[in-house]
Amino acid sequence: MEHISKAMRSYLEGRLQYHMANWQTFVKNPVGVAEHGDFMETLEKELDAIAKYKELIDALDYVNGTPGNLPNILTEGDK
Repeated sequence: MEHISKAMRSYLEGRLQYHMANWQTFVKNPVGVAEHGDFMETLEKELDAIAKYKELIDALDYVNGTPGNLPNILTEGDK
């Protein structure tokens, strides 16, 4: 089960970094976003994706009992 959790974390962190790179590129070089009709809308979509993947990583940590001493609900839920 641990390898699945590690794979999921790696995937989520990769998606988060992907959208962070887009955000940084758009903010540092808005001229390069010419094909996007609405610059602010484009930024909002990237920010939404960043929030989504950050929240999913937090949720994964929660179900794995990572933050603090939270129980691992996948292995201790039957107690």
